[in-house]
Amino acid sequence: MSTGQVRTMVSLMAQGAPVEVTNSWATVSKLARLAHLGEQFGYQYADARYVNRGTQLLLLPDPQPQAYQRAQHAWAQFPQAATGGPVPPLPTHAPELLKAQINFDLTGRHNEKRRILAVIPITVIVLIQLMRDGGDSAVFWIPFWALAMCLAVGMVFYSRKRHTTHEAQLQQAGYVQVPDPTGRVHYVPAGSSLAAQGTPAGGPQPGPYPGPGQIPPQQHPYAQPSYPQQAQAPYQQQPYGQQSHAPYQQPQAPQQPYGQQPQPPQQF
Repeated sequence: MSTGQVRTMVSLMAQGAPVEVTNSWATVSKLARLAHLGEQFGYQYADARYVNRGTQLLLLPDPQPQAYQRAQHAWAQFPQAATGGPVPPLPTHAPELLKAQINFDLTGRHNEKRRILAVIPITVIVLIQLMRDGGDSAVFWIPFWALAMCLAVGMVFYSRKRHTTHEAQLQQAGYVQVPDPTGRVHYVPAGSSLAAQGTPAGGPQPGPYPGPGQIPPQQHPYAQPSYPQQAQAPYQQQPYGQQSHAPYQQPQAPQQPYGQQPQPPQQF
C-alpha cells in the first residue's frame, strides 16, 4: 500500500463517506492493517471481496461516540493529512479478530465459483493441444489436466476449512452474524453499529444504515450528514472528527440500508 493510496483513503475519510480500497497484490495482513488505520479515523471494517482488479476492502463511517473520539485524536495528530500534509503510517500489526473477519469474508462459498471456473480455460487449452498434436501429446496433457483438477478441488476444501476455523474464532469472541442484502453473512462485533442495524441470526430485520442522528448531538461527527453525497456538490465540511458540535439537522432523504447506498462508494 503506497503513501499515495493512504493519502487518497484519508482524504475520502475526511468527507465521512464510505470508502472502497482496491489493491491487486494485497494480502490479508495488509488489508487488516489498512482497516485498522481506518478505525483510528472513525471508520469500521464492513466487507472484503475479490474483484477483477484484485481484492476490495469496504470501510464505513462508525457513528459510535468512541469512534468519534478516535477520529478526533487521529486528526489532531495529522491535521493536514487530507490536504497534502503528512499522512499516518500503516500500523505495524492489526488485531487478530480483524484479520479473522477479512479471512472469513474472503473464504466464503461465494468465492468458490471463481476457483471452479478457473479450470475451464485449463480444460480448453488441454483439448486444443490434444486436437493439434494428436494422441502423442496425451501422455503429457492428460496428467497435467488431472493435476489441475485435483489442485482446484483441494483449494475448495482447504478454503472451506479455513472459513470454518475463522467462523469458530469469531463466534468464540462474541461476534454476531449480520447478512447483507445479497445474502452473504458477515461477522461483526456484538456492540458495533453494524450489529445494531443489521440482522443477527434470529434477530429483527435490518433497519436503515445508522446515521449521525443516532449519536448524541454533542458527539456528532458531522455538522451536516455527508452520506449519501450529492453529485457534483463541492465539499465544505471539516474532516471527520473535527466537526463543530452543532445540533444534528435531520437529513432530507432517508438513509439506505447497509450495503444499498444510492450511489456507489468512492473507489481508488
